[in-house]
Amino acid sequence: MITVLITNAIILGNFILVTASFLTLIILIRVFAWKNLTGIFEKRAEKIAGDIDAAEEKNEAAAALVKQRQVELEQGRIEAKKIVQDAVARAKVEKKHLVDQAAVEARALKDKAKLEIAAERLEAHEQLKVQVANLAVDLAGKIILEDLDQAAHSALIDRYIDRLGEK
Repeated sequence: MITVLITNAIILGNFILVTASFLTLIILIRVFAWKNLTGIFEKRAEKIAGDIDAAEEKNEAAAALVKQRQVELEQGRIEAKKIVQDAVARAKVEKKHLVDQAAVEARALKDKAKLEIAAERLEAHEQLKVQVANLAVDLAGKIILEDLDQAAHSALIDRYIDRLGEK
């Protein structure tokens, strides 16, 4: 029983000694290191709060930038669509202009060809008249067996041409 009492006394003494040491340690920490420890924790808490605030601000700025880019992208799409529509409209106008110009040129070529054909027909008609007149003079000379002078020659040609025109 005495050993139990001694053991209990040793345990109680150790308990008192550890408790006193612990309380002394807490008092010393409170006096010398508490302000430094709490200051470090407060600085760390402030830094974390500042980092969170900065992250939120950056997140908001990024969201605003995304919205701005989406608006710009939509405006770009609208502008591109307008440019395409304008290009199509200009192409239609240019096509119509080219078709009209080609039609005018085709008519001009057709008219020119008609004039050339008429001129060639007239020239061929005149050459034919001259050839027929020469043949007529040659035949008349052979029939009459005499040479005609220039005035008689012209009169004979004119009469022959007049008869051809009547037929």
